[in-house]
Amino acid sequence: MRRFHPAADPPSSHPLAQGIVVSRSPASGAVPGPTRATRPILAAAAAALLTASALGAQEPTKLSRVRLSYPTYTAAGTILYESMGGGNWDVFTMPEGGVSDSAPMTRLTASDSLDRMPAMSPDGRFIAFISDRNGNYDVYRMRADGTDVRRLTTTPAHEIHPYWTPDSRQIVFNRLVPEERVYAIWIMDSDGGGQRELLHDGQMNSYAQVSPDGRLLVFDKWWGNEETNGEIMVMDLDSRAVRRLTENAVYDGYPTWFPDSRHVLYSSEVDGVFKLMRIDVTNGERTQVSFGPGADQRGDVSADGTRIVFNRNIDGSIEIYELLLPPARD
Repeated sequence: MRRFHPAADPPSSHPLAQGIVVSRSPASGAVPGPTRATRPILAAAAAALLTASALGAQEPTKLSRVRLSYPTYTAAGTILYESMGGGNWDVFTMPEGGVSDSAPMTRLTASDSLDRMPAMSPDGRFIAFISDRNGNYDVYRMRADGTDVRRLTTTPAHEIHPYWTPDSRQIVFNRLVPEERVYAIWIMDSDGGGQRELLHDGQMNSYAQVSPDGRLLVFDKWWGNEETNGEIMVMDLDSRAVRRLTENAVYDGYPTWFPDSRHVLYSSEVDGVFKLMRIDVTNGERTQVSFGPGADQRGDVSADGTRIVFNRNIDGSIEIYELLLPPARD
């Protein structure tokens, strides 16, 4: 049975699935597997996976009661996310402590289209998101209160996964390459100008985010056949050199940075189910940070690095949880 890449192969009923198939053949210019220089780091990482008892693992707190996804912390002290709570995918915020009768969710979009994958700029002024209100998925921008919605991309191809640079001046996103059926990584100014390609190697590259110090780009890569799995990659934005952080027989994906620009949070199919992991980009040391029932994906780290908010899927019910983190090892 073919395995689906979470970033590029949503359910067949989803508009993103129409006409998108993971490439099954290698392409020229593809980033190779681990080199002689990177293999010691990967081997050390495999040997350095820490256990729950070593971490002093905490139990996560459920923050929601309806189907929600893509949670991220905001500069305003709220959690931004997408939800089908109104019968259609729209963008919402909720208090960091979770939704309650005294602290309800706030709906920011209310169109007949699908509004998804929201990300707030670090300065708290704008929210980037994707919408199919013009037929295919484009990147849009609105103010933090949901007003002044502007379309930033206008190509016939799908554009998804918008993430802001640390200075709030640019947005990194994925653009579909229809003839290759893969996603390339692009960047543009916050008003949609200056669009340029960062990485196009004939493979599926997604969930790209710039490190807080502005030096590195982390993303997941899917080589597009049944014998390989998604892995976490990092690119030096000055030299454009790409190196591989993970090499596993399971899928690794959904990376996001810790505020120290040294550690990355990601999801890995540990024992056949997604759990959240932390990896040190300098030495490859991996630490499992979430445990318990359900599949944990799409995490985001608080500005002080002490909490993560994420999706937990238990028997098809996707809700938002928050977890207090133990300190990272030096």
